Amino acid sequence: MSLWYNVSMKTLSNDELDALNRVVEDVEISVDTQFSNFGDEYKNNLKSLAPIFTGIYFKALNHDPKNKNWKNRDLVFCLNNYSNIIKNIVEVHAGYTDFSLLDKYLLENDFGIKENSFGEAIGDYILNRESEERHQKYYFVVLSELDILSSLASLEFIIKNKMKRIIVIAYTKTDNKSINQENKLNGRLINLGFDTLVISGEDVLPVCDAIAYAKKLEKPSIILANIN
Repeated sequence: MSLWYNVSMKTLSNDELDALNRVVEDVEISVDTQFSNFGDEYKNNLKSLAPIFTGIYFKALNHDPKNKNWKNRDLVFCLNNYSNIIKNIVEVHAGYTDFSLLDKYLLENDFGIKENSFGEAIGDYILNRESEERHQKYYFVVLSELDILSSLASLEFIIKNKMKRIIVIAYTKTDNKSINQENKLNGRLINLGFDTLVISGEDVLPVCDAIAYAKKLEKPSIILANIN
């Protein structure tokens, strides 16, 4: 099933929404500061992902920034450089390290392409499900629409093994005709058995609402977040 998601579930109060929007603005400022020598296109691509990761880390994620090894924490995996950079910037804003150490924190993280992230998420999920404790984590996998086309085998495995606590967020661009028309991305995902939510990824509210909806589905789901 595919759903164009444009109706608020009222997951955020006005005060919460204002606070999250301020975080998005702060993350964008951090991008401009940290990457001042890069071109506007590069920085804009990074900043376009700020609402997605702000929604994850400041609303959806069950985590303790002061205890990154807490066994019950939800996990976030990124499959490309852009998403990994913003993930780490948002982690700093969320309190994973002192903000004055942002430069050092970014240098310590590997910003290479995370080709094995789906495998890491699936492997951890299986170990968690088979353990005696069976703590209830959610697994967020963030990738681009191009990445998702190279990950169809992993997605098929997730469906077949009923990994209902995996939520995939794929950021998309409506003007990318080679993806949206020739490959018919949405239809292929539905054929695999996913419920797909199509939202605007430019604002934090639909991101938070879509994640809340995906959790209620009790099955693997994919959120297609347009960032144009």
